[in-house]
Amino acid sequence: MKKFLSLGICALLLMLALSACGSGNNNPQPAADTPAAPANGAGNAGANEPAASDEPVTISFMHFKSDVTDGVAKIVEQFESENPNIKVDVQPVKYDDYYTLLKTKMAGGDIIDVFTLNSGAQTKLFADGGYLEDLTGKDFLSNFDDSVLKAQATDGKNYIMPVNAGPIAVYYNKKIFSDLGIEIPRTYDALMAAAQKIKDSGKTPFALGWKDLWTLNMWIGRDLPSNTVLVGNIPDFFDKIETGAAKFADNPAIKTTLAHAMQLYQYGNKDQLGVDYNGSVDLFAKGEAAMLYSGTWPLADIQKKNPDLYNSGMGVFPYPFSNDESLNKLEFNPDASLAVNSKSEHKEAALKFLAFMASKEGGDAWVKNINSLSYVKGSSTDIAPAINDLKPYFDNGETYDSQGYMARTTIDWLTPLGQDMQNLFFGKETEDQVIKNIDDWIAKNHK
Repeated sequence: MKKFLSLGICALLLMLALSACGSGNNNPQPAADTPAAPANGAGNAGANEPAASDEPVTISFMHFKSDVTDGVAKIVEQFESENPNIKVDVQPVKYDDYYTLLKTKMAGGDIIDVFTLNSGAQTKLFADGGYLEDLTGKDFLSNFDDSVLKAQATDGKNYIMPVNAGPIAVYYNKKIFSDLGIEIPRTYDALMAAAQKIKDSGKTPFALGWKDLWTLNMWIGRDLPSNTVLVGNIPDFFDKIETGAAKFADNPAIKTTLAHAMQLYQYGNKDQLGVDYNGSVDLFAKGEAAMLYSGTWPLADIQKKNPDLYNSGMGVFPYPFSNDESLNKLEFNPDASLAVNSKSEHKEAALKFLAFMASKEGGDAWVKNINSLSYVKGSSTDIAPAINDLKPYFDNGETYDSQGYMARTTIDWLTPLGQDMQNLFFGKETEDQVIKNIDDWIAKNHK
């Protein structure tokens, strides 16, 4: 992992490691009429913050966290209770459709005041288009570690404010593993051996919701860069894809990822391409599938649907993408970041919304309602009991961010690759055809 990314999450990982030593709910929320004082002055108007206004205003907030719509709504309600003159029109959108819709709205002059972005390629596209307000130097950014801000900067400027991050790993059913005598797999072959043992017992190894393309792409976008950079030792591959100087056909990792995908498909639930994300979470929560590859997003849903599984019946381990155990560290990625539209007519209110999200109160609200880590300094890290399994990886610094390997790549090669991979599952294309198709697509779209 790149040095600046490692430093960027250092403080956050330390907080998680310390909190993992304790137990119980250490995330008390202040009453609505007694809001907590924001840390480091966040949420208060500073020298370069907008002055308070008593005039009622409504701002639009479009986000791609549709899997936790209720949680986001609760955070917004908390903000509105403390800012009665600001109403927030919340517009959740499924991730698969999000960027297409956002770009369409922007191009059509439909002003969205605040919206979520992923750091890296998507942020650069919108920044280059002149749609992002420059947040560099805003007082509320002092609530984030400097290394995190540098890692999410675009051309040296902060156009987005980091909100949350979390591990991407494999959740597993402890009872199924125990009954079958399966140990935590530390290599890819061990993971497949465990899957075979589970399948032989008559149970479903993996809960897959690949009807939602983003769930498949989430996996591809980590298996492929991990095997490309860490196993294949091609650190500049995705930079070269951007300029047309490299082909997937010349990268051995693409065949590794395609083979892995076919194996996961074979060990998945029935109708993997007909089951969506929510369906896969249901399968795992009901104990019908032994493993679920995901971020922290499904935790709140699992807690609601099966408290016993959530409290003590599930664990989590890093996804072992290779057979070199030393490479199989814990994937730890930034998730949603917030941006303000440079063309917004309500920048004062929009910036106040970001200032709330940057406060300790806002960070704690995100952790409590979304079950994800917040980048805000000092915010709670009490997510779920299973996350304690990852404490050794945080303690020993055994984490990495595969998304950093693709940070400068603005070409969306994941979508066409995921679509072709679905054809591979149905036997409509061979591996060689999938590779040729993606290389042809890159040749037409490289910068």
